Amino acid sequence: MLLGVLCLPGAALAVSGAPGARPAVSRASAATVATAARRARGLSTTRTIHYRGLTLRVPAAWPVFHLTPRSTVCVRFNRHAVYLGTPGTDQRCPQRALGRTEALLVTPSSYRGAPLTPVSRLAAAPGAGSMLHLTDRRRHLAITATWRSDPDAIRTALGIASLRRAALATNGHVPKPATAPPPGRHPLVTTPESPATPGEVYAGLGFDVCSTPSAATMSAWGVSSPYAAIGIYIGGANAACLGGNLNAAWVGAESAAGWHMIPIYVGLQSPQVNGRPTSSCGGCAPMSATPAVAATQGTAAAQDAVAQAQALGIGTANPIYYDLEGYARSATATAAVLAFLQAWTVQLHASGYLAGVYSSGSSGITDLVSTTGTGYVEPDDLWTADWSTTGVAPTSPANPYVPLTDWAGGHQLLQYYSDAESATAPYETWGNVRLEVDRDYIDAATAAYGSATFVAAPLGTPTLTIRPQVDGSVNLSARWPGAPGVMQFSVLAGPSPQALNPVATIPALAHAPARLAAVYPYYEVQALNSLGQVVGTSTPVQPPGGLAIFGRSAYVGPTGPVGIPTACPNLAPCELAAEIFDGRRRIAHSDPVHVSPAGGQLLVPLNPGTRRLVTTARHLPVTVRITSSTGVRATRPLTLVAYTVSGRRPTRRIWPSGVLQILGSTSYVSNGWTGGVLALCRASVPCVSTARVTLGGATLAFAHTTTLGPGEVGYLTYALNGRGHRLLVAAPGNQLGARLTVHTVAPGSPSPTSTSTSGPAPQGSGGASIASAGTTTMALLSLVSFR
Repeated sequence: MLLGVLCLPGAALAVSGAPGARPAVSRASAATVATAARRARGLSTTRTIHYRGLTLRVPAAWPVFHLTPRSTVCVRFNRHAVYLGTPGTDQRCPQRALGRTEALLVTPSSYRGAPLTPVSRLAAAPGAGSMLHLTDRRRHLAITATWRSDPDAIRTALGIASLRRAALATNGHVPKPATAPPPGRHPLVTTPESPATPGEVYAGLGFDVCSTPSAATMSAWGVSSPYAAIGIYIGGANAACLGGNLNAAWVGAESAAGWHMIPIYVGLQSPQVNGRPTSSCGGCAPMSATPAVAATQGTAAAQDAVAQAQALGIGTANPIYYDLEGYARSATATAAVLAFLQAWTVQLHASGYLAGVYSSGSSGITDLVSTTGTGYVEPDDLWTADWSTTGVAPTSPANPYVPLTDWAGGHQLLQYYSDAESATAPYETWGNVRLEVDRDYIDAATAAYGSATFVAAPLGTPTLTIRPQVDGSVNLSARWPGAPGVMQFSVLAGPSPQALNPVATIPALAHAPARLAAVYPYYEVQALNSLGQVVGTSTPVQPPGGLAIFGRSAYVGPTGPVGIPTACPNLAPCELAAEIFDGRRRIAHSDPVHVSPAGGQLLVPLNPGTRRLVTTARHLPVTVRITSSTGVRATRPLTLVAYTVSGRRPTRRIWPSGVLQILGSTSYVSNGWTGGVLALCRASVPCVSTARVTLGGATLAFAHTTTLGPGEVGYLTYALNGRGHRLLVAAPGNQLGARLTVHTVAPGSPSPTSTSTSGPAPQGSGGASIASAGTTTMALLSLVSFR
């Protein structure tokens, strides 16, 4: 795929990535600063390189390597260099090739080897980026560039104004998973002789190498060497070697040949402390020194590692090992590293993978061992670097940094020697093929092509906090301490713990609680990983008892009390008293009265002075406070709206159903057009209700649909049409009798079922379901026009 167009001298380049991005925009650069930086490093002079019509201007000190498929030059991006041509299939790479600096690789577009792997999650890489891929369409060239401290050297070499657009286009795209098994080859005589399987514990010798060997090299070593496991570098922001031979077909073929894979991810390294690096990898990008940010980066690294593994056909139940190089321990560095690694482990578990960590025995391993028994989420497998001086193969991964009781039996690896340390034999030769490798003894989970079922060790369960709100809704907050890999929570609710259905979702990183208008008797949450899989479920929770005041207005007539719509969800007994305040002055109050827990009108008497106050203001802002007999309180601002009636009072009557209950027979119509009627949903599922207002068979209002949650009190609104408005205006006085018909259906039902009767509808229980009760509620209302 191609993304956008960038201009180089004499060439049109396209950025590899997702389709649809716009061309990069040229911007002025800090050329003076860049020039000074290069002079300080002795790179002030440049030379021009021409390759197949492409012109590059690079520092004169950079070596240029001309590559062919048979060359053994190691294409690595942790040294200043320019690589031109097709990389060889058997590269001789040093084992300490980690991190990135300014370097360029230009290959023909026909090169089919794996590139340097971009990250699929931007948080898994340095904020300013560290690599890009470009395509020169006209000259059929592909360019890979990396940088760290001097990105202007790459800008100058490519002749572009900014690297940001190309870096963003290169990174942040999830590769497609390998879906079909690649063709395998007949298993070789290795140890074991049978094909490797996902997550299989292998005990024996293995090696890791920066550049993935060719199939021919694997065959030669499989027959002749004592090794049957190989470490492969699948990605990460500090991976330095080209992917080369590594792809899904290679993984499938070598798994069939009996090779056990150790997938290695080289992500961000230990943080800087007081402006100084702590990692032994001087060219590696660091993680944040703030533990919370480091945890976010650890989660992103695990998500990226899963994406890269799946692109290679390495599915669930396989381990992925994080390469954390040695570092100078301190309180700051240790806190950040442990936060990062815990997030890495939890996210891998949430995605269905085993988690491993490689590090030096004296730093990362020591810090991990120190957390055992504290509740810290440890990796499944520990890979300790503790080199011997002889290179003699051990018979177990035991080492002085990990107690025998920790990570015992099938959960440890030991890197005991590096060929790079040998002055006399820096390469091993088996089957007439030589490689420079790090040597390992393994008694731990290894990877293979394919997937299996993995269930992570319990990390506790999610917790759900429910807080009733004064408007009748509830606020939901879900947490799972120690599980930052969870992407979101699915909220389930229903009438009983055995009858819960999804009703909402909460992002795992949400800073504010989720608001749910529907009030259910029971709730629980399910934690979902990045694949949408359920990785944890809370226990069912009943909301605590609370008080609610519905609506924003209450209507004050020329006589009688004012009705305040209230409810007492999950609170018994529901005996309430109300107080109304104008500022700090109490202007009305009621004695305690019984109110239905599902909701109803709390009637508050008004004295003549208060009624005059409301009548004079017409719309009086007040504060209403209700108090239960058990001492629970709720306060909410409302507007008291004055109205008068004249003319003959119409007939009023309500026919309730077991699903919906109309709470008032007077409907106030603002300016003669918009009105509403207070109603209660009595079902155990949301009431999706459509209100129709008619008179003598003639329609007076536009049909309007409102959804009320279980137990929710709210207004069913409508807007009068022209006929309804004229009839209300022409009615003697300001009252007009009309029929309200409300059809209620369950969510997803094809159509409402009318059960209209000429007499009262049978009363249902408050927990009735829509499927088992009448779905039509009718009332004869008085439409009252007011201003």
